[in-house]
Amino acid sequence: MSNRKPTTKAQDTPGFVAIDPVDNFYQTCAFIPMSFALVTTVYEDGQTGIGPHALCYPFSVTKPYSMMLISRSSSGTAANIRRNGKCALNYVLYDRARLKGIANMGYPGMALVDKLEANPYTLVDSPSPDKAADPEFPKVIREAFQIIECTWDDKFGLHSHKDAFDRPYDSHFNLQVDRILMHEDYAPGIEKGDIFPNMPIFYGYRANRGFWFGHHEEPFSVPLPEVKGMEYQTVFYQANRIDSNVQFTEDACKQLTEIPTPFLKDALQQIVDAALAADVTKVDEDFLKRLMAERSQS
Repeated sequence: MSNRKPTTKAQDTPGFVAIDPVDNFYQTCAFIPMSFALVTTVYEDGQTGIGPHALCYPFSVTKPYSMMLISRSSSGTAANIRRNGKCALNYVLYDRARLKGIANMGYPGMALVDKLEANPYTLVDSPSPDKAADPEFPKVIREAFQIIECTWDDKFGLHSHKDAFDRPYDSHFNLQVDRILMHEDYAPGIEKGDIFPNMPIFYGYRANRGFWFGHHEEPFSVPLPEVKGMEYQTVFYQANRIDSNVQFTEDACKQLTEIPTPFLKDALQQIVDAALAADVTKVDEDFLKRLMAERSQS
């Protein structure tokens, strides 16, 4: 029986009703479609297990890069990460035939032997030599299109919440990104934006009828607005994604807005190459002036 209070009519908002939040509000009281990661970790006996987790998102988007994983404190995934601090986030393509296996692996309290029996995927050693040689680092899913290998930053200060019985309920893990592995079929699409994996969408556990999934149509782009005086933002965004060791200042990017769009990426790459060759980590106006002077003399 649900412990949710009856819905009430929201005041001054015609057409809406107020819904009382309860535990797991994102699936019991709201519609929040999510991607999910199949998190592999190593159990005490050395076997790799898989735990599906929807509450796994980018956290620190600048160095050190990290993902935030929220998991029940009693889950096998949480226990394994607390013990050795290592995991891999595996992202798979939409395959309706495999969704039942994913749902079975995500049922709370399942023994490892039952999860392994439900697993519809193939576990293999990591393509990263250092990870493959580490017995505490888990195997990865061969059928994944993307894998993020992580190490738990246990210095991070998020605490575990407790349930109504004063027991730890959910754990927050700040997972430092060690390496991102992408299947070669999808790697070109990261920058070109012309190839996208068809990922399953998770809608949560609802109506005591199981786990709900969906899938998306072909992605499409919406043109950026043309705001006078802000053209440099496009340059700034693209320039600072080329190499994490070379950063462009806004003033430098303002000097590059006249470069035609088809040639912008190549021009920025040439500037980055020149900066790396000169052991320069910040491209500012002075560096651009020196670079242009050198090229005019050559």
